Amino acid sequence: MNAALSDTALWLTILWPLLLAIPALHKRLPFPCHLAILPALLLVVLFTDATVTMPWLLLGSGLVIDAGVRWILAMSVSVWLIAATVMKGEKHAPVSDHMTTLFLLTLAGNMGTLLASDLISFFSFSVLMGYGFYGLLIYGGDQQVHRAGRIYLICLVLADLALFEALLLAASTTGDLRFEVVQQVMGEASFVQLYLAMVLTGFTLKAGIWPFSLWLTSAFNAASLSRSLLLGAVPVAMALLGAARWLPVGEYSFSTLGMIIQMMGGLAVLYTAFRFFTYPYMKLFPAYGAIVDSGIFVTMLGVGLSYPATWHEYEYLIHPYIAALGIFLALLSVIISRLQSAPHPPDRFFLRGKVLSLLAFRKVNMLGQWAKARELGANSMWGIALQAGAQCLERLDGLMDGWSSRIIMLVLLGLLLAWMAM
Repeated sequence: MNAALSDTALWLTILWPLLLAIPALHKRLPFPCHLAILPALLLVVLFTDATVTMPWLLLGSGLVIDAGVRWILAMSVSVWLIAATVMKGEKHAPVSDHMTTLFLLTLAGNMGTLLASDLISFFSFSVLMGYGFYGLLIYGGDQQVHRAGRIYLICLVLADLALFEALLLAASTTGDLRFEVVQQVMGEASFVQLYLAMVLTGFTLKAGIWPFSLWLTSAFNAASLSRSLLLGAVPVAMALLGAARWLPVGEYSFSTLGMIIQMMGGLAVLYTAFRFFTYPYMKLFPAYGAIVDSGIFVTMLGVGLSYPATWHEYEYLIHPYIAALGIFLALLSVIISRLQSAPHPPDRFFLRGKVLSLLAFRKVNMLGQWAKARELGANSMWGIALQAGAQCLERLDGLMDGWSSRIIMLVLLGLLLAWMAM
């Protein structure tokens, strides 16, 4: 009985939101966004594994729910329910039929991406999820929101092109596109390097992993609370899950690539630390958290690519980690929103620190000018040190901001790799 109920809930988790997305239907129902999540909630509480296969569809497609997927499904259900409630109560952005349709299409794509058991289903549902979320992100937004949406759309198109190329490479190698089969076969393919490059490029862009985190910071900075809640659970979490499913992690050893990926993950954490201290704007804290968490996840993938035995030992932590990431970013978005709406938002504290640092830079510069005027001068070591220190401090904030910091860290990464290759 539970097995039949689980199979039915598996289908309804995707089909029910798609059906409710029709305006003529959901406008006649109370709380359609909440009602659309009920089959997924039922699938979480049943605690029964289920699999649905569709061998007649292209190279074979299917849906699956197991213990690992249930972690992320529980997170997704919680975040979607909170987002639906928050969206219903947002006064500055009232819910309309078009917004409800976009919400439900994104929900259906998200659930299909999560439950997919093969590359074709994952790619198809992720496309629906991605473009549905783009429409949801920019709907009713101002110029800043539309700018963030344009950046996200560019990254989304490039990512889908890269993943479609990887899908074609996998389809040309094997007639079975289930994740476990593709991971085993593609590790031995002659063009495995191209496949790995396409997959990594696609999911790096989709998740906003550093150095392609511009769309993520822009979206967190511009989006309303209901959209910010979904940023971690929808594009970021699903992209990290996709990277773990598409890459042949734990099957074969790719030492050089694994080492590079680990370094990129470490640099993402280091970059976020610099950004946090040079631009401590509260609304960007969830974006900083997402970049750090994705950097840690990328480091884990790099370890798995280098050491398959280690991956098999700790692979069970991947799904709980992604689930915790979505919950953490959602809670952080709620907390930051509440703090910013307080009478005395804590941003004033960070602004005070910024002003004090600028005053310190100015004092050091004035001290250098004083030393030069007193003829401790340009020829003395003391005067040169003061002037050089003042110039470095004045340029530190600009140096660590924007693409300049990314370029510097990539250059350092290249130098480190060259040194290790010697």
